[in-house]
Amino acid sequence: MTIPLWDTNLLTLDTIPTSRIHSWGKAKMSPQKLTVSQLGRLAGVGPDSIRHYERIGILPRAERSPAGYRMWDAHEVRYLKWIAPAKRAGFTLHELAEIFRMYRTGSAPCRTVRDLLRRKLGELDRQIRELSTFRNQLRPVLARWKGRLRQAAPGEFVPLFEDLHDVSMTRTRAPLARKARKGERQ
Repeated sequence: MTIPLWDTNLLTLDTIPTSRIHSWGKAKMSPQKLTVSQLGRLAGVGPDSIRHYERIGILPRAERSPAGYRMWDAHEVRYLKWIAPAKRAGFTLHELAEIFRMYRTGSAPCRTVRDLLRRKLGELDRQIRELSTFRNQLRPVLARWKGRLRQAAPGEFVPLFEDLHDVSMTRTRAPLARKARKGERQ
């Protein structure tokens, strides 16, 4: 089964023209069903990832063919294509699953997405401040190490790590806590 790649009915909001998926027809999307491998090929995602996305709710539960194959509507490609850019922006898979559920049920998730991104930017700003402080603590340590190593004889042991006791790094935390996986403790 092939899906036409060039037509006038756009299914995704992708900004990369060569990766856009289009459907047959004039006004409506094709009711075409795709298997795991077909969906994965079109979205650039592996079959195991697709099965995982189904388990966590990024993709809806697949229909089953008479032979037992998972089958999704062709328009599910758009959700899969949104995952990589959203993850780069800091969204977790569980957040995306909730956003996509809202989208599929007709609730506009726009304010939720905006609020999540606002929190992620705040967390990123905090992490940048912490890392900047940490960098400023490490610079004089490196300068001391350079001086000590210049004065040391070749092959002489110089206890460098002793200077790191004065360096403190506030442990950065993940922007949003993830749910524990099966068998994990929180």
